Amino acid sequence: MRKIISILTILSVAFSSCIKNDLPVYTGRVAEIDATTWNANGAGMTYAFLTRIPVAGRSANTADSTVRRLNGSITLRINLVGPQSDKDETVGYSTFTSPVTTVSFPATPAAQTPAQPANTALAVSDAVAGTHYAALSGTVTIPAHSSFGLLTITVLNPGAGTGARFLGIQLNSNGSIKPNVNYSQVGIFIDQR
Repeated sequence: MRKIISILTILSVAFSSCIKNDLPVYTGRVAEIDATTWNANGAGMTYAFLTRIPVAGRSANTADSTVRRLNGSITLRINLVGPQSDKDETVGYSTFTSPVTTVSFPATPAAQTPAQPANTALAVSDAVAGTHYAALSGTVTIPAHSSFGLLTITVLNPGAGTGARFLGIQLNSNGSIKPNVNYSQVGIFIDQR
């Protein structure tokens, strides 16, 4: 009898001392650049480099998805992480300069001149607003009851040239939604050939 009481006492203490683990629930809201979550960071960098048009901004049957001076525009999706809002929200962004001096691109399309083979190392310089891309507003709107907004970058064609131009986009705290520091930057290389 004494053994049964001891066992029951031990079992009741063991079962009554269980702690319920509540899962943490994130209630804040931050914004991130969708392309940074799907692409690997550049070598030695904390953000992704893009030489291809992100899927959110290109049609499915595009034969050549490389970012070129001839593309017209590039669309970056800005994701809202957290609950949706009942009103329009804004995310601020700015540009930054290139940390690299060369980049490799795929071959140019067959009809493009001058034709270049794949993996041609191109010298990189910074893109200039008004010459290589249309001036940017500095904010993206995430519509009410939505989980993302679109940042459209109009690529200008200054004519055939050599090398590549770099356009860095970095989300900042100038809007109503703050950036997710891990996914707030992306570097875009524009092939000028």
